[in-house]
Amino acid sequence: MRDIADQVRTFIVEDLGWEGPRAELTDDLPLIEKGVLDSLGLLSLVTHLEDRLGIRVEDRDMVPDNLGTLRNIDRFVAQKLEAARDRNTPATR
Repeated sequence: MRDIADQVRTFIVEDLGWEGPRAELTDDLPLIEKGVLDSLGLLSLVTHLEDRLGIRVEDRDMVPDNLGTLRNIDRFVAQKLEAARDRNTPATR
């Protein structure tokens, strides 16, 4: 989990310009509720995940259960990657 969560944490700090303390970006911080990700930030994150990790994020996937915390993002990405390996196709759901 650390790898994906850390990649996303770095993306939030470096690309989205998070100005708060990096330590505040814990695995369970509600990113949307706390204003870390707004709608544009969420779309940027999705594009980042698709481009860097080769997954496909459908509109129906863009919910807090999948993208609301670093832990949720990690789990969601891992599921997408596992499904792609099982099907040997691009990571779609």
